[in-house]
Formats: sequence, C-alpha cells, structure tokens
Amino acid sequence: MNEIPPFLTPSEIKQYGFLVEAELPKPSNCQFCHKELFHLGARSLFSKVIFQWKGEPERCDCEQSAGYWEEVDKVKAKTESDTLKLKEQNERREKAEKLFDKSKMGARFKTRSFENFKVDSQNAKAFETVKRYSDNFKKHADLGLGFMLSGSYGTGKTHLAAALAIDLINKGIPVIFGTLISLLGKIRQTYSESWQQEDELEILEAYSTVDLLIIDDLGKERVSEWSLEKLFSIVNSRYENNLPIVITTNYNIETLIDKLTIDKNCDIAESLVSRLHEMCRGIRLNTPDHRIVKK
Repeated sequence: MNEIPPFLTPSEIKQYGFLVEAELPKPSNCQFCHKELFHLGARSLFSKVIFQWKGEPERCDCEQSAGYWEEVDKVKAKTESDTLKLKEQNERREKAEKLFDKSKMGARFKTRSFENFKVDSQNAKAFETVKRYSDNFKKHADLGLGFMLSGSYGTGKTHLAAALAIDLINKGIPVIFGTLISLLGKIRQTYSESWQQEDELEILEAYSTVDLLIIDDLGKERVSEWSLEKLFSIVNSRYENNLPIVITTNYNIETLIDKLTIDKNCDIAESLVSRLHEMCRGIRLNTPDHRIVKK
C-alpha cells in the first residue's frame, strides 16, 4: 500500500480497486484548454476506501495552465512569507518591549524625548543627526548602520539615546536600551536554581536580533571575561547579520579599547571596537556638563 499515492484520480481509484464512501464532485474544465479536470480522492491508510475528496480539482498540465499556477504559487508563497515575517517581527517587538520595560533606565530617562531636549549652538548638529537617524531608521537599518555618540559627562548623550529609543518604539519598531550592566544583568538573573539554558539563550537572541540595540555609557564600568565574552557575542552576531547598534560613551576609540581590555590582553577589545567602528558613524558632543553648568 505504501507505493500508492495518498490522493488518487478517479481512474487510479478504479485501477487500485478502492471503494468510494464520499460522493464524487462534478469535474470542471481547464480555463485554457478545456480539458476535464477531476477532484483527487484521499485514501484511507488502513483499508481500500476513499473517504474524502480534495476541495479543488487537479491542475491541468497544459502550458498556459502551468504558467498560470506558477504565478499563483509565487503570490501564495510571498503572502505566506510576509505573514511569517510579520509574526516574527511582532514576537521580537513583544520581547523587546518586555525587556525595555524591565530595563534599569530610570523614570528620569523614560520621559526624555526629542521635544524636551535643550538644543543650543553646541549640540544642534548632534541633535539633528540623531533625529534624522530616527526619521530615516529603515534606510539606516537596511545598511546595518548605527552610530557611536561620544562626549564628556553630562552633555546629553543618554537623553538623545533614550529619545531615539522612545521615538522608534512609539513607531512600532522594537528597541532594547540599557547600560552594559543592566543588559547583562538580565542574563545573570537567569543563574538560579530554576535556571535553564534556554532562558539565557532567549535573552541573548533578543539582544542579537532586535531591530535596534542601544548600549548606554559603554566603557564606564570595567568588564570581566564573562561580560566581555557576552558583549562580543552580541555585537558580532549583529555585525554578521547587518543589524544596527547605537553606542554612547565618554571615550574615544583608543580609550574605549583600553577600558574593555582585560589583563593587558587587548585582542578581544580591539576586535570588538573594530566591529563597532565599522558599524557606527561617529557623532561627537562637545558641550559643557549641563548638570553642573551655572544657570
């Protein structure tokens, strides 16, 4: 019975001696050559019985019909592909929003927006560049292009990064924002008696695949071998998959490498910063510390 196909034409039903329990639908005709087309019968796996007929008749094998069905199948495949991509995007968005809501970005920064950023002659260029990045995010994302926003303390780097995150999320674009400590802290929380490997992998996957990952104050805290390994894994995955990343830091490239170096072994730090340098355009904020400047 294994050599008999699961669906049979009326002639095959007679050939193999199957009994028909379901009424045979009326045949139709090919819209091109008018050949008579029959429905296929579904056979039982346990007895020689046809218990059901396919809802659509068999396809004609004429040249015009073959071309027609090829186009139909292409449209169907694209629709299914688009539906799957949308489902995956929604799942990524839900994960990203969950991680964003649980991030350690305080309430102070969750209210930061482009509208309440104080623009002056010294920070206007950086502000306009970040705002344009948000307005044209898809174009930059398609190129895998992010930016590294550098400058001294209190110049508004975190405000601009938070404003970017909130602006994109309000547009329905998944974003994860946090310092390296807060982001990797999510992974450390999985190390408990109830820890399962997929918990860590799920968080790493979210960081590696979210539409935009923003790491605030990179280099502020000295890294361990463990944290450097996780950071490199995340950045390298985004690098290989052409996904953008945004960094804020107080340091230039050379100092950042030094901050990420462990026990004078700078190989991983140099590889990491090299990838970031390729993935990110540089934006510099040279304004005074607005937290201590006299009003």
